[in-house]
Amino acid sequence: MLSFALWKRDLKACALPFLVIFAMLCMYTAVIAYMYNPELSEMLSGYQQALPELMAVMGMTGVASSLLEWMQIYLYGFIMLLFPLIFILVMVQKLLMGPMETGTLANLLATPNSRKKIIRTQITSMALWMAALIGMVTAVGAFSCEIMFPGELDMGRYFALNFSTLLLQEAVLGIVFLAACFSNSSKMFYLAGAGLPVLFFLIQMVSNMGEKLKGLKYVTLYSLLPVEEILGEGAYFPVQDAVLLGMAAVLFLLGAWQFQRRDFSL
Repeated sequence: MLSFALWKRDLKACALPFLVIFAMLCMYTAVIAYMYNPELSEMLSGYQQALPELMAVMGMTGVASSLLEWMQIYLYGFIMLLFPLIFILVMVQKLLMGPMETGTLANLLATPNSRKKIIRTQITSMALWMAALIGMVTAVGAFSCEIMFPGELDMGRYFALNFSTLLLQEAVLGIVFLAACFSNSSKMFYLAGAGLPVLFFLIQMVSNMGEKLKGLKYVTLYSLLPVEEILGEGAYFPVQDAVLLGMAAVLFLLGAWQFQRRDFSL
């Protein structure tokens, strides 16, 4: 069971940051879809030639032979990784780290709500916020592409790509959540919870800068996004998806276990 009083508080706390990040992702998604026309696509190709290192760092390299590949190149190497990460950090701070540090959760524990019920509510809330963000952006992308370029987007593989992105972000959320459950202060939380995902993201960016650095991507969580498998007409649910799902589940369980055993000042 969940605490619906806490659920309502979570909705109020995350509504504004959710809307801000959602609006930005919708804007980028619609603009990138619009730029698939020949004139604008040549302009972006020109940027790749004029600013190769900058475009490589942002993961925006390659030649698109389809609308799906176009969306992947200009959205899923940087934008769809960075903005959800920002939302994750804000969300975990508002729903877990902040209340623990200020004593709000400690006061809640003085009520009939058990620790298990509280942490179950927070995990469910966080996971659903992330699912809502990726799901709604996916819908906007599919709608935009269908309006501007009817029938050109491979919807099945587009949805598979976004589902894999969701699983990746849930795993990142699991890392941040686990850090919050083990941290006693916001300083420690940001050092571990924000530090590791941001480090992964920076390593991913650096690995795009050339063949000599390409191997670095395999030490980051972001290398598990199965772009090649999905775009190469492979499985709709690659093995990487199962790894990400299992990783997210383990991280959430470890965080919940630590939350139930830690001391709170009442």
